[in-house]
Amino acid sequence: MNLYKTIETMLNSDKPHISMHVPGHKNNAIGYLSMLDARFDMTEIDGLDDLHEPEGVLEDINMNLSLKYPGYTAQMMVNGTTNGILSAVFSLKELTDRFIVVGDGHKSVYHAIRLSGVHYTEIAYADLNGFDTASGDTFIVTYPAYTGDLMDIEQLISLAHEHGARVITDEAHGAHFDIAPGFPASSMAYGSDITIQSYHKMLPALTMASVIFTKSISVHREVMKYINWFETSSPSYLVMLSIESAHEFYKTYHPESFFSKRTRLIEALRRESIIVSEKADPAKIMLSHPEFSAYELAKVLTKEHHIHHEMVTDAGVLWCLPLFHRGDRYPYENLLKRIGELRLGSNQPADDDSIPPVTGVEQLRGRVCRRTIVPYPPGVPMIHEGETFSREHIKRITHNMYNHVRMEGIGHNIEYYKNEEN
Repeated sequence: MNLYKTIETMLNSDKPHISMHVPGHKNNAIGYLSMLDARFDMTEIDGLDDLHEPEGVLEDINMNLSLKYPGYTAQMMVNGTTNGILSAVFSLKELTDRFIVVGDGHKSVYHAIRLSGVHYTEIAYADLNGFDTASGDTFIVTYPAYTGDLMDIEQLISLAHEHGARVITDEAHGAHFDIAPGFPASSMAYGSDITIQSYHKMLPALTMASVIFTKSISVHREVMKYINWFETSSPSYLVMLSIESAHEFYKTYHPESFFSKRTRLIEALRRESIIVSEKADPAKIMLSHPEFSAYELAKVLTKEHHIHHEMVTDAGVLWCLPLFHRGDRYPYENLLKRIGELRLGSNQPADDDSIPPVTGVEQLRGRVCRRTIVPYPPGVPMIHEGETFSREHIKRITHNMYNHVRMEGIGHNIEYYKNEEN
């Protein structure tokens, strides 16, 4: 029971874990997940329903979810937004001559395209205006970015539709959009053809709770075909119950507590000389400090004060704020207390460029990547399988490893070439 002991210790130590990361229920402190009971872990018996062909109580939930954006058809998913990305790409592959990945795409986007066999190209958002768009194109865009930054999604969708092209929106981190005044609008407000939302990221639902929305009934039928292919045939009723609960939370949310507590939190951080970068999504903030690297700041917050972040990069420490509400159980005053105890001084030097070598990485330079390298989070590939490791790749990988950034695929590549030499 090592996993149980590890998590139990984190939550019940003298200084319990405080969540500034996903999932949005923040250790069951936000929303209504306390209503769930292990006895509710059911299956497709009489009186319940089949998620792959819903026609009873699960279809009722889907219809309720569809009301979030009139004109769209919703389908719950229990395999996360990755399942939705795979199903969306496959549902449009027969209509698509070329997939266009705009900006940073999640690894699931590249997995889906590679499996589909359809040609793709990548483009920066800034280059869209001069891009030669055709009717056989399907754009795949991440909105919002992992960090809470936004592109002009209305312009992108309008540009695509003007040329007869389609848009798939990976809106994993935007299930809370349009929840109340002061929050950004969803891509569905502007006519995205398929949008996938992770209800568990920022709303209070269990991990893997997602919803896919389709604008066309014919596309929805294709999506359902591929959901049947990619999603487990034994969907979790607990995850589906959490989607229903999170959607009820969404419909009845009042933001007053969120914005007042957010303001107090930012003021408390700034009193400790922490630089707070406010994002277009008010539920995301990035922290940095003039005397410390982001990695040093993250270490102080996590190791010494047990405030756990969502992600750390050279740009800063990313916090996902709770959707505070009346009656929530989030340890807000304890959080402010710990921030007030930071006492960040200038006795720790910031990182410099003199990073020590990391065993096995340098040997990859000039060789072909055997498995895609993905810093996680955010899950955006750094170098794809089949590409050649450059000097810059090695520098970035070494930098990340030195700063304890998790990277999927690196061990496989090192081991592959080590075995080849032997």
